[in-house]
This record gives sequence, structure tokens and C-alpha cells, in this order.
Amino acid sequence: MKRKLFVSFSGGRTSAVMTKLIHERLADKFDITVVFANTGCEDEATLEFVERCDNHFGWNIAWVEAVVTHGAKVGVRHKLVNFHSASRKGEPFREVIKKYGIFNMSNPACTNRTKTEPMISYMKSIGFQFGKKIDHLTAIGFRVDEVDRKSENADNFGYIYPLIKWGWTKRHVAKEIKTWPFDLGIKGDHYGNCKWCWKKTDRKLYTLAKEDESVFDFPLAMEKEFSDKKPEMKNLAPDGKAYFFRGHRSTEDIKRIAKEVKFVPYTDDPYLHAHDFDPSLDIGGSCGDSCEINPDYMIEQEFDFMNDYRTHNIDMNY
Repeated sequence: MKRKLFVSFSGGRTSAVMTKLIHERLADKFDITVVFANTGCEDEATLEFVERCDNHFGWNIAWVEAVVTHGAKVGVRHKLVNFHSASRKGEPFREVIKKYGIFNMSNPACTNRTKTEPMISYMKSIGFQFGKKIDHLTAIGFRVDEVDRKSENADNFGYIYPLIKWGWTKRHVAKEIKTWPFDLGIKGDHYGNCKWCWKKTDRKLYTLAKEDESVFDFPLAMEKEFSDKKPEMKNLAPDGKAYFFRGHRSTEDIKRIAKEVKFVPYTDDPYLHAHDFDPSLDIGGSCGDSCEINPDYMIEQEFDFMNDYRTHNIDMNY
């Protein structure tokens, strides 16, 4: 009987290559389930890439979105969508913000509310077990050059990082993608994940603001609607409100600064980028090539099955 393997597909190149390699190298050992969590804020090109991967490789990707229950102490659940019915205007993200507040450095759980919890909800709905009864491994698409992103609690939760084990770097991923008949069609890495992600470096954010201000329409609307709706939140701005961006900066601040500050726009070319490196613009962002689920969050939120996790007996070999 094959073991179960849950693949968290972020919609990026690295995650896609990992998913392909898993099917090529591990399909004889595992029943593979691939899931993509849509926040409603991804670039359209990301959704198209997910759909093309599924159509070309036949991964049978499950698309999930967050479902929030307001007025009750109930965690985020899921609903199934597809490429055609998936949200494009941030609808799931808005519902999460409405209940849990504006996300930022003091309230950084957006990935977990919009991705981790809906994915776990879906996994439970199709029979996946957790805690002492955990019956699966979870594959995350971090490369060997991203080893610092690996969770210290990975073994306790059955999380594996195949590309790290197999020694794949960003260059390997790029070389593999070139052999495919399609690619991720975003304008640059700064458009990856949620386009306006508050975790991105300032250089990426300012470049986005200069190239397409509409990228920031969603966070601007959310701040106007919800910035003062969670007064119990910690580390609010001096005006008593919550804003997305580091240093209590609002979306309007990001757009304004992008017009006032002289900077070299972000580029995917690592050599050009290294030449113009500026700590004030390029350090501080934690939004990588992909936005992945993280087991550490389940510890912080004290999920109901957490107390049993460290005594699981799942085989971590693959």
C-alpha cells in the first residue's frame, strides 16, 4: 500500500518543478495529492500557470479558497474552486482581514489564514489524519539555496523539502523550466505571490508602484475599511490604526515614496541587482520566490491536534 504525500503547490516555478520531480521520482512510493490555495490576490499569470501545469502534466490539482465564519471561534475552512471560478478580486483575503485584522509585522499570519488553514481543512475532508495518527508527508518547494527557510519543526510535522534533499538551486529550476512548452508569465519575480505582498522588499514594492499603481488597489481599500477595526491588535501606528507595510507605513505611503525616492527599479537579473544593492531597499523583505505554508504557525495557534504531534511515528524517509 502506498503512503500519502501532500504537495503544497504555491503556483511558482520552484514549486512547479518540485511537483514534477515528485511525480517522476516518488509516484511508485506515494499517492500524491497536489493542492493550490488561491488568495484572490495572485497575478492572473500565476493562475494561468497553475492551470497549464495541471493540463499538461495531469496532476489533478485541487484549488481551495478560505471560508471564514464571522462571529464565532471557528477556524478558517475551505471551499473548492477551479481556474474559472477562482477569486480574482481578493474576496477570500478580504473575509480573512475582516475577521482577523490587517496583516503586518505584528500580525503576520496572512499565509496561514489564507493558505495553511484552508489546505488543512481540505486535507481533513478527504481523510488525511493528523497528530498521533498522522498518515502523510507534506512536501514544500524550498530550494537548497533557500535552506534557511526550512522549519526547525519540520520532522515533528512530517514536512519534507525534496529540492533541498536533491540539491536543486534556482539555476537548476530555471534550466528545467526552459524545457517546458510554457512558463510562468509574470513580468518579474516582484509580481509573484500576492502582487502587493507587504513582506516584499521596498525595492520590489516601489517598482510595482511605478509600473502599475493598480496593484495596490486592494490593500488601499482594505486599509480604508479595516485599519481601525481591531483596536486590540498590538503595535499599532501612532494614530491608533493598523497598516500593512513595515514601519507603520500605509499603502498611500508606499505609492508616495515610490514617486519621491530615486532608486534603480527591481530586476530579476542577479548581477545588475547586486551592483545596485542598498540595505534600505533590499533588506527586510521575507516574501521569497514562493509563499509556502509553515508548520511553525500550527504551534503558535495551538491547533487541536498539536499536543500529539511530537509523538508521531511517521516514516520521514522518501
